[in-house]
Amino acid sequence: MGIAGRLIDMAEAALLTEAEVAAVDGVGDDFVRVDLVAPAFRAAKWAAGAKVQIRPPGAGRGLRTFTPTSWDVDGGRTSLLAYLHGDGPASVWFRRVQAGDRVKLMGPRRSIDPPAAGESVLFVGDATSVALAGAFETTGAALTCLFEAERPAALDGLRPGAEVCEPAALLDRLRAARAGMAGPYRLVVTGNAATVHAVRREIRTWSAPPAKVTGKAYWAAGRTGLD
Repeated sequence: MGIAGRLIDMAEAALLTEAEVAAVDGVGDDFVRVDLVAPAFRAAKWAAGAKVQIRPPGAGRGLRTFTPTSWDVDGGRTSLLAYLHGDGPASVWFRRVQAGDRVKLMGPRRSIDPPAAGESVLFVGDATSVALAGAFETTGAALTCLFEAERPAALDGLRPGAEVCEPAALLDRLRAARAGMAGPYRLVVTGNAATVHAVRREIRTWSAPPAKVTGKAYWAAGRTGLD
């Protein structure tokens, strides 16, 4: 191995944490919840909306980003809810993972700022956003959730009380949801880059926009590397 490779390995040893899979639970046909444990998690500084990046087998040195739905500092435990789609290294690993397996990861690191307890949030996303909504629910914020899905039934029960619609109906349902928001609120939109852009364009036409808008694209058709 050359010096460059040795330097990379040294950096990885300093930045990556090795965790053990403590539990695996399938959630419907398209999701799996995986609990990870590691002594280093007890020293982590986590806030709802932070991200971790795991290195699944087969990804080389590549990392895949996920939003923990919870973080137990005392127990050194975190929980990931993964959406199973495609045949990339992360989806393959999450489909096959078993308790006792080990994985390396980086984080938690800041990604999207959490809402305050009691803050009103209009949350818009898709299957890749469900974990973030779950994390936000731990803050005590008042969430109104709207998800788009080609198969709305695939998200049934994942976020009780959430509305799920087909992509073509999203903006109409967003306008209806906005009408039901009382007082100042924050709008959070994540998931498909095309949806994030469409929602941002839409709210520019509103006479009474949200007090704050947070948008982040997790994926885009034909592109990789987004988180």
